[in-house]
Amino acid sequence: MPYPVTLVHEQGEWLATIDALPGCTARGATPDDAMERASEAMAAWLVAARREGKDVPEPKTAGSHSGRLLLRMPQTLHAELARTAEREKVSLNQFITDTLAGALGWRTTGRKAQVARAVPGLDDDGDVEPRSASSGEPAASTEERSRISSTVFVLNAIIVALAAVVAIVVLVVFLWQ
Repeated sequence: MPYPVTLVHEQGEWLATIDALPGCTARGATPDDAMERASEAMAAWLVAARREGKDVPEPKTAGSHSGRLLLRMPQTLHAELARTAEREKVSLNQFITDTLAGALGWRTTGRKAQVARAVPGLDDDGDVEPRSASSGEPAASTEERSRISSTVFVLNAIIVALAAVVAIVVLVVFLWQ
């Protein structure tokens, strides 16, 4: 039974919290270390809860969220998002999804933001199931793409200005002859 885990980088170490299980936290030097310890803490928490006769909350599964969201926003914000998505040459849906994911640090590596991951549950024998790791390349952020676009624009303006100066010099030299 996987439970969502929140990973937070604090003061040089990682804190993993299983929000659905009150008081179930673990610390580690790396995200993977914190996740491993969170698995152990979750197993211990579930064993103690069963022994004490406490209710164990059901984990939310990926199936409980459709991935579809209806959102109301000011027209001006909608217009700005649409313009930015068009500038980035992506759909509005993709731009909003990327922006939200970046704000959460989701599916990026090396960020000091909160990261949500799934922690494995217990199998039928009460043993902790192994966790599957996924790795992906960090996507360029919108801020980084904007900075690159600005740099390219400035370089283009400089090249056009130099070409104009050369054209004027050639014209003046031609007219003086």
